[in-house]
Amino acid sequence: ALSSLQRHVNIPTQGKWDQRRIHTTTLGMAAERQSSHSIQHLATNIPTETPYWNHLGKLDMDELEQINQNLLMQPILDFIPRDRPIKAAIDETFDPYYGETTAVNEGYVVGGPIKKSTTDFYGYITLYLMLKDWKVTLSVLPIKKNVSKLEYIERMLGILKELGFEIEVLLMDRGFFDKTIFKHLMGNGIPHICPVRDHGKKLKSLLAVKRSRYEPYTISKQKDPLPVNIAIWASNLNGTGGHRGRRIYGYVVYGVDWSPKKVARVYRTRFGIESSYRMRNIVRIKTCTKSPVIRYYFFLVSMLLKNVWVVLRYRFFPQVRRGPRRVDGDRFRFDQFRIWIWQAFCRKVGFKRTEVLVG
Repeated sequence: ALSSLQRHVNIPTQGKWDQRRIHTTTLGMAAERQSSHSIQHLATNIPTETPYWNHLGKLDMDELEQINQNLLMQPILDFIPRDRPIKAAIDETFDPYYGETTAVNEGYVVGGPIKKSTTDFYGYITLYLMLKDWKVTLSVLPIKKNVSKLEYIERMLGILKELGFEIEVLLMDRGFFDKTIFKHLMGNGIPHICPVRDHGKKLKSLLAVKRSRYEPYTISKQKDPLPVNIAIWASNLNGTGGHRGRRIYGYVVYGVDWSPKKVARVYRTRFGIESSYRMRNIVRIKTCTKSPVIRYYFFLVSMLLKNVWVVLRYRFFPQVRRGPRRVDGDRFRFDQFRIWIWQAFCRKVGFKRTEVLVG
């Protein structure tokens, strides 16, 4: 992780603290989920708050956006299979923000439904590679006001093209249900699956049936209509959660000739992304800074640690079995990895011991 940060994230320094120690401090903060203030009470040979924040203030947003995929992919690129098309997923996630909106961050603080007692968030668009046993983050971009989701889609597709990946299917969150996005993907021949938003009488009537099938549907009939195919999957609940009957799922599907059941099954693999966000929260650095650049840097560090863990587990902890390589999910848990990072940090910089007076 430190090697990746050293190679790709340049922080001009002067004086006592060099770039390596700045990145080392950040990794220690992530491993123990500390803030720049609280880490001072635990470690010795690290920069104090003032020089640490002064150095992070030299980070540039445009530069971080340009190098983010190289930073995240350095530990994983050699392990990604290139002999077959890949499944990719695009998602969005939001960090709650409780501070003021000023000129520093007004372009990055976005609104949304109330969550964790706030309606202000810093948002990020993420690109994932969906392999059988592991899911890795290929790129993260901060959400800016007045930038359409189509622009983020185009940038993510450009990254996949640059890496030479052939897309088997692109899985998108319901938040990307948009005519302009579908039209762009169809025009470029990108297979994709996206769950529908069940608004509109016709769409609701399509999803009101109790059997699986494909149905044609037209988005925006009055102005620039776009015909799409809807895969409807009627799943038997069989008493799951005390429910019986069928639950209906609908997906916009293009470029794949799969049954509705397989469409739903493939899309369900995308839900593993939520577990990556939970792991990211385990190594999420505590901060109340307004700076979108520093928050973006912290987000990248957390996702980098998750990627390193995924590759280490895949390389060193496979199941002892015949056939394709499978990861043993019960060995080398993420918490163990996080503790090892913290122990290495303490050995590197020194752990602060406090004298206790008795009597």
